[in-house]
Amino acid sequence: MADRFALRWIDKNASQGPLFQLGRDVYERELAGGRLVRLKAVESYPAHVAPAAIEAFTELARTWGAPVVFIIDPNLLKPPAVRFLFEWSRSTHQSGAVERSFMKTSNAVTHVMGKVVLRVFTDGAMPFEPIQGEEALQRRLAAMDLTCPQPGFSLKVPGAGLVLSGDTPPSLLSSLLRRAARRLSRT
Repeated sequence: MADRFALRWIDKNASQGPLFQLGRDVYERELAGGRLVRLKAVESYPAHVAPAAIEAFTELARTWGAPVVFIIDPNLLKPPAVRFLFEWSRSTHQSGAVERSFMKTSNAVTHVMGKVVLRVFTDGAMPFEPIQGEEALQRRLAAMDLTCPQPGFSLKVPGAGLVLSGDTPPSLLSSLLRRAARRLSRT
């Protein structure tokens, strides 16, 4: 049986509109010829979907010659799975495929929930910001260079060199425990 979350390309070269699909979620290029990808989320992905999502964002960055700026309009009834969100944010930012992300929220409660989710369940390296309302989001985007290609852009390929134990990426559990310990020590 085929995985219903398998990556399905719609048109990775689309100037605007649908790019790819994971489950029922369709990722779209927001600005004609730009590097902005938006998802109006429907699904909640299990952890095993992370490699497909990472592959899709990496391929878009490679094709466009620029890192992606990602916006998610989350489905609060089906939030992203913790392991998926952690792996996706760590891998895509580390490779340079995604420069930054925004989680669009609709009110003060969802904004606070978004902050908590992003602080606890992402790896913390990628700038991933909750932003309340479309107007505030559009103001932030207007201040950014969303053109592509970007001069000098290249993806970072993980090397096969010696990795010291302190240099390995943190596991989800160790990252959560380390963050909890830091927050407790501040109080």
